[in-house]
Amino acid sequence: MLYGEMFANMNSQYKNMFEPYAKFNSLIAKNFADLTNLQLDAARQYADITLSQVFANSEVKDMQSMVGCCTKQMETMTKLSQQMIEDGKKLASLTAEFKSEFDKLVSESMPNTK
Repeated sequence: MLYGEMFANMNSQYKNMFEPYAKFNSLIAKNFADLTNLQLDAARQYADITLSQVFANSEVKDMQSMVGCCTKQMETMTKLSQQMIEDGKKLASLTAEFKSEFDKLVSESMPNTK
C-alpha cells in the first residue's frame, strides 16, 4: 500500500512536470502544420496565376491579342497583390494565435506565487 501511494505520487509529480513540455510540443506541431498549409496553398495559387499568364502570353498572335493580354496582365497583378495581402493577414492571424496560446501555456505552467 505504501509503495502504491509512493508510485502514484511520483506519477502525479512527473505528469505535472512534463505536461507543459507536451503541450508546448503540440503547440509547435500545430503551428508548423498551419504554416506549412498556408505556404502550400499560397504556392499553389501563385503557380496557378503564373501558369495562366504563360498560357495567355502564348495566345498572343497580333496587336489586338497583345492589348488583351496586357489588360489581362494588369488584372492579374491586381489579383496577385490582393492575394499577397490576404496571405499576409493569414500569417499575422496565425502568429497572433500562436502567441496567445503560448502566453496561455506559460501562465498555466508557472506556479502561483500568491
